[in-house]
Amino acid sequence: MRTSSEREAELATLFQARFYGRLRADCDADVVASFERSPLGPHDDKTGRVVRGLGGASITGKAIIISLGTDGPWGVGNIVIGKRGNFVPSPGVFLTYEDALRHVFSLRCRALLDIK
Repeated sequence: MRTSSEREAELATLFQARFYGRLRADCDADVVASFERSPLGPHDDKTGRVVRGLGGASITGKAIIISLGTDGPWGVGNIVIGKRGNFVPSPGVFLTYEDALRHVFSLRCRALLDIK
């Protein structure tokens, strides 16, 4: 007989599969173009849904923006649990916060589309 914990785990897996399936379907060229035009917003419903979904993904391996000085420049890196500071910086520097946002969005979209 199945326990409530097993059923809960089954439902969580089902929810996650449906959630990421919809997010992958929504992450299309229109959403990318909309974000590229205005990374700080305001966003239409579909773009906002993708941005919130990507932001709410698991922290491990997530690309994030770091400030390299007061008001920039900006760097990008990934959270890697177990590494020094739990962070691995990526090469490259962005002079504007918006450019760093665009880069992180593209990295997160690629990571989302690679999930099977």
